[in-house]
Amino acid sequence: MMRACFQASNREPILNPKDLLLKKKAPPPPPSENIFQRHSLFLSVLVIGIFFLYVIFDSLSPHLPKYNDAPRLYSNQCQRDLRLTLLEAIHQAKESIHLVMFGLSDGPILSAIAQKAKQGLDVHVYYDPKGSPRIDLLIEHANIHPITNRGLMHQKILVIDHEMIFIGSANMTTASLRMHDNLMIGLVNRKAADFLEERTPHHSGYVKSTVGGQELEIWLLPDPRGHALSDLRKKIRSAQRSIRIALFTYTHPALIEEVIAAHQRGVEVSVIIDMHSGLGASAKGIQQMHQVGVPIFISQGIQLMHHKFVWIDERTLLTGSANWTKSAFYKNSDCFIALHNLNAEQKTFMKKLWRQLKTEAKCL
Repeated sequence: MMRACFQASNREPILNPKDLLLKKKAPPPPPSENIFQRHSLFLSVLVIGIFFLYVIFDSLSPHLPKYNDAPRLYSNQCQRDLRLTLLEAIHQAKESIHLVMFGLSDGPILSAIAQKAKQGLDVHVYYDPKGSPRIDLLIEHANIHPITNRGLMHQKILVIDHEMIFIGSANMTTASLRMHDNLMIGLVNRKAADFLEERTPHHSGYVKSTVGGQELEIWLLPDPRGHALSDLRKKIRSAQRSIRIALFTYTHPALIEEVIAAHQRGVEVSVIIDMHSGLGASAKGIQQMHQVGVPIFISQGIQLMHHKFVWIDERTLLTGSANWTKSAFYKNSDCFIALHNLNAEQKTFMKKLWRQLKTEAKCL
């Protein structure tokens, strides 16, 4: 009897199930801890929201080039809306517009130009009828110049108020500005603007100037004497570490040989070609480079990979309207611009653009 009582006294007391639940339930945190957690969550959401709003605003903001600033780079692939940028530049025009464009059909662009011409600005529009509709029916009060040359009038140049310049690979068509892959450079430079207004689209030529501490060169094609081609070959030959090329069409034998020679002397070479051209006009050159080990990438998107640039040693960038073809250098009205000693912002831009291009391409 005593032993039974002893054992019973050492047992755990029998608890009601409700008591068990109460026992296992953790005590509520103090009110101050709840407030802190809610504030931390609110701040995190707020910071993320502000970040995304900034990204959206930054991508929609035109960021026009300014006097004494370094040239700016623009590409839809790097959240720089080409159409918005060009529209803002046209809207800000106070004196003149000098436009030389192969493809010109985007409605908002045409409306903005027509409005400026109606306001009395000195507006000159040069276009190739093979690449554009009847512009004279769409823009009144402007000086309209259809250009019919032996080759294409393929330049893509806009000059605003005799000083602000946009030059690159983008036509002013809705597809080119909103869908296709393109690169454009914007800068403010009176010397280069005067040169372009005097010579485009009828004359070849070369100009060298300094913008925001950076040296730039502009070549206007065609160049039957071959000076522009020789200069491009010399720049490729100067590469010591890397050559990154993105081209819509790449067929010029001399430029194919130059890139192969750079690869064979140990320069890291990469070439990205538009899928449509890669299966057609550029196929032979691609195969020639691929056979000697040059890394070749073919774009895979439905849009045109319309770039026309070479980026050398991450220091020098050449782009413009010229594909690397014999016609571009010897027959068409084309152009390219060379920008030297890229600054940190420009290098960051180009690295982002190159990563995007490689991500959307397939290696042979």
